[in-house]
Amino acid sequence: MTIKTRDFGEVEINESDIITFPNGVYAFEETRRYVLLSPLGEDVFPMWLQCLDNSELCFIVFNPSELVSGYSVNIADADMDIVGREGEIGYLCIAVIPDNYLKTTVNLKSPIILNSVGRLAVQIVAYEDYNIKHPVFSKGEGV
Repeated sequence: MTIKTRDFGEVEINESDIITFPNGVYAFEETRRYVLLSPLGEDVFPMWLQCLDNSELCFIVFNPSELVSGYSVNIADADMDIVGREGEIGYLCIAVIPDNYLKTTVNLKSPIILNSVGRLAVQIVAYEDYNIKHPVFSKGEGV
C-alpha cells in the first residue's frame, strides 16, 4: 500500500507492517496507526514512526538499548494485556531533535512498548528512574 509521509513523500509499505496503538500516543490519542520507516537501512536507528492517520505526524525514535546498557522497564499487566504476551517485546523512545542535532535527547521515561508479533504498541510511563531528556550524543561525538 502507498502512504503519504511527512519527510519522504509517498512510500510503499506492507499492510503487515502497520503498528496499532489501541490507546494512541501521549498527546495524540486519536492517532492509532503507525509504521516504522528505516531510511538509514533495515533495522538501523534512528527510525521514523510515521502516523498513517495524519501524514504530518511523525516521531523520530531510537532503540533505548543502543543508548543505555541494560535498559529495561517493568510493564504493568494491563499494558501487557494491550500489546499481547505472545511474541518479542521491544522498546522505542521518542527523540527531540533541536536545530543543533548534537543536543538530541530521547525520553527514556515514557517508552513505547512494541510487540513484534501482533504489531500492537502502547506508550507507558516507566516506574524506573530514567531521564526524560537523555542525550543521544556524548560531548564531541559527531563533530
